[in-house]
Amino acid sequence: MPENNEISPIDYALRWQRHEAAQRQASAQNRRIVFKTLSLRAVTDVRVSFNGEGDSGQIEDIAVTPEARADVLDAEITMITTSWPNSEGAPERRPLRDALENVCYDALSQTHGGWENNDGAYGDIVFDVDQRTVTLEFNERYMSTEYYEHRWTEEADYGA
Repeated sequence: MPENNEISPIDYALRWQRHEAAQRQASAQNRRIVFKTLSLRAVTDVRVSFNGEGDSGQIEDIAVTPEARADVLDAEITMITTSWPNSEGAPERRPLRDALENVCYDALSQTHGGWENNDGAYGDIVFDVDQRTVTLEFNERYMSTEYYEHRWTEEADYGA
């Protein structure tokens, strides 16, 4: 008899929960790695700009202060990555730029999943090295419509 490879909805939901927990842990660890690396290189803050709409979104720019320290983005670090359906993070050597982007995409998905869809969103994610904080400055785009109806009678003008 052939093996049934289908997974039950309950098992799938549990697998998804474990995967999301692993992603949150990886993101926290990557934030620590990012801050430690930036601090050791005397970087005071990093501003990451993002933009998305029409089902596509991306990191557009990474600005480092002081600007003379921008080479830190190419520094090799060991970051933690996760991939579906695994529920464990794996260490991976990558440029710091990749870890910053990973932390940013995690922040966006945790707070505004689907930020790149439809009219999308844009903004900045600011890493304050001294305070060890990541601040998401988020601008959501949306189309607004307002309905008006006006009626005239045969005898009366508008507003009469």
